[in-house]
Amino acid sequence: MALNPIAQRLLKLPRPVLIGFAVVGSLLLLMGGCQLLKPKPKVDPFRFAAIERGDVTKTVSASGNVQALVTVQVGSQLSGLVSQVLVDFNSPVSKGDVLAVIDAKTYASRVNQGTADLGAVTAALAQQRAALEQAKAQNEVDQAAYRRVKSLADQGFASGQALDQATAAVKRSEAGVALARAQIAAQSARVEQSKAGLEASRYDLGRTQILSPIDGVVVDRKIDPGQTVAASFQAPVLFQIAQDLSKLQVKIMVDEADIGQVREGQTVKFTVDAYPDETFQGAVTQVRKQPETQQNVVAYAVIAQAENKGGRLLPGMTANADVVIEERPNVLKVPAAALRFKPADMQAPTVVGGPPGGGGGPGGQSAGGRPQGAGGPGGRAGGSARFLEQLDLTADQKAKAKPIFEEMRAKMMKAGEDPKARRAARDEAFAKLTPLLKPDQRARLTVMQSQFGGRGGPQRGKPPGVVWILKDKKPWPVPVRVGASDGSFSEIEGEIKPGDQVIIGGGPKPLPTMRSPFGGGSSPRPRT
Repeated sequence: MALNPIAQRLLKLPRPVLIGFAVVGSLLLLMGGCQLLKPKPKVDPFRFAAIERGDVTKTVSASGNVQALVTVQVGSQLSGLVSQVLVDFNSPVSKGDVLAVIDAKTYASRVNQGTADLGAVTAALAQQRAALEQAKAQNEVDQAAYRRVKSLADQGFASGQALDQATAAVKRSEAGVALARAQIAAQSARVEQSKAGLEASRYDLGRTQILSPIDGVVVDRKIDPGQTVAASFQAPVLFQIAQDLSKLQVKIMVDEADIGQVREGQTVKFTVDAYPDETFQGAVTQVRKQPETQQNVVAYAVIAQAENKGGRLLPGMTANADVVIEERPNVLKVPAAALRFKPADMQAPTVVGGPPGGGGGPGGQSAGGRPQGAGGPGGRAGGSARFLEQLDLTADQKAKAKPIFEEMRAKMMKAGEDPKARRAARDEAFAKLTPLLKPDQRARLTVMQSQFGGRGGPQRGKPPGVVWILKDKKPWPVPVRVGASDGSFSEIEGEIKPGDQVIIGGGPKPLPTMRSPFGGGSSPRPRT
């Protein structure tokens, strides 16, 4: 194999020179490979959003379906063959309109039979009344005969036997009158019974016409002409009529975690799949107290009434609703991501044991609500020591801060259970402490104040929060009070104005930590 001239010249070089060339080439290749394998540093710049004015609406989302205000199921109390059906789906009806007719021959014959029975018992009653008049006439004859016999017997012209016979005849005629009257009463009862039976037959005959009980629209029809209706222990449903579809109600199921915020009169905005680009509006009319549990999830029915202009909403449509809990028009708002942001090199510290001189929680109270004085967890020297440790104070700063905390604890003990006085003492101490701190320590103190209700904390009725701005090329915290939120934006109040740029993400990544094999926690992993 022939070599090119350059290779021939290299082979003629001394062996030590060739070895040197090989070593240098290998080093160059190794260095180049390391550069290729070395990851390039990732530069993630801060992302910003501007504070702006606008509307913030806090809502509770739920789903349900559209229903008519009143839906009536129309059935039949009679059994029989359906001879006519006079309405169909979507037919408008008025109260009293005939919807269907059941074959009335059987019920008409019962009416005729009842009429004949009534005529018969009425005639029998007239006969009994005639018999009563006859019995009365006979009684009068017997009374006259008795008086004559009695007069003759008193004069000695009639025997005692004749008098006894006259007396017996009177009693018989009186009994006949009483019997006739009793028969008339019984026959009168039979007449009333026949009338009642005839009236029932007429009612049944009238029920062969199925009438609409309300004004509305037929939304369901379950029978056809020629179909047999069998009414036994339960009336079969023949029609469903929805009343006044110009107004509808939306039944939505609200989770138990949100039901406490829902009240009657609140606005409900909802959409349906048929008109996805249009939002309908109603108002809560009822919050039902009966829970409904499905798959171990407890929810409560909320009824909202809405106008149905144009009749576009139909019963049964699925509604995706938002119950408006709170509306805040023209307020300062910030993206929710700005309130969640925490820079890697200035993580918000956790206040261990609560604020110095306070309790275990905001407002200087323990977990059980008991005010903490000098004997409480936050009122002892340990609470101040932990607080100063989190601020990373120098020895000189600690010496100057100690009397400030001692004075604050004394004022808090004097304040007793008055939360306003305790907060005032703590804020006064923070104001005295701030001039002693460096800029980064002040930033850390600001974050700590927001955590346990310092300026802009719960004493003003809104929870505290922190947004971060870029100051001297470093994130700087600004305490704010957080109001209503719609999930994307939150209402804020504080020393910030529209147009200010707040950090919503990005920035240096936090240093990875490595755990010591000897225990004792973790430490930042050095970057290479």
